[in-house]
Amino acid sequence: MKIIKKFTAVLTVTGLLFMSCNNATDTEYKTMEIKIADGQTVEYKVDSEGHLAFNDWDGFNDANRELMEIEERDLAVNSEIIEGLNNSVNNLGNTIPAWLKTEEVLEDIDDVQEEYKKLLDERNEPAKNVKQNLEELNEKFDDLREELNETIEDYNS
Repeated sequence: MKIIKKFTAVLTVTGLLFMSCNNATDTEYKTMEIKIADGQTVEYKVDSEGHLAFNDWDGFNDANRELMEIEERDLAVNSEIIEGLNNSVNNLGNTIPAWLKTEEVLEDIDDVQEEYKKLLDERNEPAKNVKQNLEELNEKFDDLREELNETIEDYNS
C-alpha cells in the first residue's frame, strides 16, 4: 500500500511539473530592461496578463507558476501538491536578487512563507480548511506580486 501511495505521489507531482512546464512555453513574455541604482541594467519579463518572470530569480518564477497552475486549473489540492511547493516557497528569501530586496518585498516573502507553513501544517485537515489556507497563501503571493510591480515602478520613475 505504501508503494502505491508513493507511486501516486510521484505521478501527481511529475504531472503537475509537466503541466506547468508546458504552460510556461505557451506564454509569450516581453523582455523589459531597467537601470538600477548602481547603473547596472537588469532584465525581467512580463506576459500579456502582467505576470512577472525574473531572469535572476527562479525561486519566484517556480512558485508563481505552480500557484497559478493550481488556481487556474482548480486542481484538487492534496498533500503531494502542497509539499511540491516547498522548495520554491521556502527559497524565495534565499534566492531573491539584490536589486529586488526591499524591506516591503522581504516582509511579503515572510508573509507568504508563514501562510505556506500554515497550509503545510494543516494539509490533513478537511478539504474546506485546506482550500481556505490555499486561498490565503494565494492572497499573500498576490501581495508579493503587487509589491514587486511597485518596486519595478520605483526603478522606472
